[in-house]
Amino acid sequence: MRHWQLWAIWSLSLLLFQSFILSQVQVYGYLNPYLYILVLLLAPATWSRMNLLIIGSLLGAWMDFQMHSGGMHLMATSLVAYFRPQLLASVLPRAAEEDLGFTMGDMGAGKWLVYTGLATLVHHSYLFAVDAHGLYAIGGYLWRTILSAGTTTMLMYLAGALMKPSGKR
Repeated sequence: MRHWQLWAIWSLSLLLFQSFILSQVQVYGYLNPYLYILVLLLAPATWSRMNLLIIGSLLGAWMDFQMHSGGMHLMATSLVAYFRPQLLASVLPRAAEEDLGFTMGDMGAGKWLVYTGLATLVHHSYLFAVDAHGLYAIGGYLWRTILSAGTTTMLMYLAGALMKPSGKR
């Protein structure tokens, strides 16, 4: 998103939806939708990596507080915040320089799915590896990561369909 006011409204909505509804969804420990990372992915493209890391840390700390997970979400969202400039540059190379909008309406569905899917895989693979306390049960770890990342990416697709394109001014 190009404007921080609109981003703040979407962020608050996503956090409330995650905290009160999605955090209650868990199917045998394998299906965990974490839509809250969309807050990081929609942050304005001109923000520095340090601003993204601060927002990522606050988001992760909030989720850790909600889920009693002891810092796992803080580290996973900080990792996504760190790699977000590269993810955005790989999909939209000049997003920051030209102040491009990068909602699904601006990017197109294919680029949106790549952008959100890669970020979700980074988040989920770290989060579930730490949660598993190692990779000795690699099959369960991979299955949980793929299933949860796919579900979260599809929820992000639906959320992206609800957003209006930012358009050029």
